[in-house]
This record gives sequence, structure tokens and C-alpha cells, in this order.
Amino acid sequence: MAPGLPDLEAVRKVCGSLEKPVNFMAGIKGKSFSVADLAATGVKRVSLAASLYSFALTATLEAAREIKDKGTFGYIDRSVATADLNAFLRG
Repeated sequence: MAPGLPDLEAVRKVCGSLEKPVNFMAGIKGKSFSVADLAATGVKRVSLAASLYSFALTATLEAAREIKDKGTFGYIDRSVATADLNAFLRG
């Protein structure tokens, strides 16, 4: 793993210079690439690090700010329905 590589060309160079599978760590702002682009460079695995946790906290903070600043609950209408979430998790 070589976290924080600046671009896909750097990822390609690392992958091309190693015989072992390369794991890319997603979660660094401005350094996120699509799974297809990473696969094309030779990446075999992608780790999410704390990115999903960070995104969940971002959504929580946005909802709390809406309540505090506007006194509204519009975030509820943008939330995933429980049935949809359950269906996704059953997969």
C-alpha cells in the first residue's frame, strides 16, 4: 500500500514495479479515482479507510446545522427509506 499517491500515473508506476497485489486506500480528498480507473492501473483491492464514517458524520452535521440554522427537517426527505436500506443490506 502506498497511500497519498498524487495521480493515476503514480499509482500505475507503483503497481508496475511490484509483483504483489497493490491495495489503494480511498479517502483522501482530491485523490479519489474510480474503481475502473484504479483497476486499469493494476490496483487489485480498494480500502475505504474511514471515508464512509466521515461521510456519515458530514451528513449528520449538515442535518444538525439545518435544524439549528433553519428550524427545518428537510434532511428527512433526503434520507434513505428503511425498506430500501434493508433491501440493500440483504443484497
